Amino acid sequence: MLQVFLCVVAAISLQHHPIIMKNLAFLTCTLFSFFTAFAQKDTCEIGVYISSLHDFDFSKKSFSADFWIWMDYKNDSLNFENALDVTNSKTEEFKHYFHEKKGGRNVISEKCTAELMCEWNVARFPFDQQTVCINLEDADHDTSSLMYKADKLDSTIDSTFSSGEWTITDFKVSDKVHTYETTHGNKVFFAKSSYPSLSVRVQLKRNNSWLLLFKMLTGAYVAFLIACLVFFVSSEHQDSRFGLCVGGLFAAIGNKYIVESIIPTSTTNTLMDHIHILTFGFILLIVTMIIISLRLYDSGNEQKVKQSRRIDKWAFISIILLYAILNAILIYQASH
Repeated sequence: MLQVFLCVVAAISLQHHPIIMKNLAFLTCTLFSFFTAFAQKDTCEIGVYISSLHDFDFSKKSFSADFWIWMDYKNDSLNFENALDVTNSKTEEFKHYFHEKKGGRNVISEKCTAELMCEWNVARFPFDQQTVCINLEDADHDTSSLMYKADKLDSTIDSTFSSGEWTITDFKVSDKVHTYETTHGNKVFFAKSSYPSLSVRVQLKRNNSWLLLFKMLTGAYVAFLIACLVFFVSSEHQDSRFGLCVGGLFAAIGNKYIVESIIPTSTTNTLMDHIHILTFGFILLIVTMIIISLRLYDSGNEQKVKQSRRIDKWAFISIILLYAILNAILIYQASH
């Protein structure tokens, strides 16, 4: 009651006597902060049991989760029905709300199905490790009246959960305070408001990374090999030589478009970007080498014609080896 009285006094003072009552308003705010800081807060123990993680969608930057939430608290006046908010969700549905009294304490539970936002880190794809989060926040009670305590002992993920694509490597829950740079319309005193929240973090490691790498880059590697075949075509067939290079280039571009439809665009180059750029660069190098070879061949000088054939032979060997070595370096860096 004292806090409410101080709020009313300060509000009246600021509205009717903004200059004379400035010091009184400041004193009132200070007293309000003091009593708020030392007021008795209720503590609610909260835990999460994840039954399923699924629908990992890199293009939409989202995933879906099914999980149970339970809360254990003493104050009978608290009501948590429709009070929880999943702050990083696109869609959410709470159901099976249950409340009971046990040994002088209140225990509630409910199930949530949500589609959640996630910023995927694809720099090392397909050797990536991802961390998905579920952020729960109390929308009705701020930290002046309630604090969360994470139930780290019982919070877990279903042991029977399995995914052919991912392996779970870590699971953590932690209680936090989320502070907003607004009072949500309450302009009496403060410019901020804080609410209790719970953070759930699950770390995942991708399975079958090498198989996925081969499947994603088969088109790019075949395109490069097609371009390399120009060195086995006689310099007499210039159109065929350039045709193979152009065909290889378009095949590499097509493979890049397919990969980008699966992996979201990133502000930094990913492993897939590096390999496709490397492929484009080497196809350009092949075109440069056959132009040099053709100029020597068309000179009519027998010595230069022989030199043209040697260039074709050694260019093929050196380009293949250099391309393979650079690919191996890029893939090794991403996989370790």
